[in-house]
Amino acid sequence: MRTMTYTGELIITSCWCGIRLAIPQDLYNEAKRIEKSIYCPLGHTFIYSNTTAKENVRLRRELDDAYTRLTHTRDERDFERRRVIAYKGVIGKTKKRIAAGVCPCCTRTFQNLAKHMSTQHPDYVAEPIA
Repeated sequence: MRTMTYTGELIITSCWCGIRLAIPQDLYNEAKRIEKSIYCPLGHTFIYSNTTAKENVRLRRELDDAYTRLTHTRDERDFERRRVIAYKGVIGKTKKRIAAGVCPCCTRTFQNLAKHMSTQHPDYVAEPIA
């Protein structure tokens, strides 16, 4: 049988299986700090959890999720804004062409566009701009 001399401080703790054991203070502190497993003499693992570290991780994850949602919402808003501007441009261009006497359906030019639209394109309905 061999013996070992240890001059550090030991912490008495227990595994989930009920075995009590003594481990070095440094190992105990490090296991709690980084949430590492420790093995009991029967080979079971037990993990020290630092609730503060877990809470920080959870809060960081929630913050990251909120930032991602905010970014997506801003991107969607900007996309909708650009789409509305583009539609306004198309509508404005179409109005100018109609005012100049250009048919929006067949792109021919007419002196009396209203008469042409009612006789040649009776199913065309100009939708009001919101």
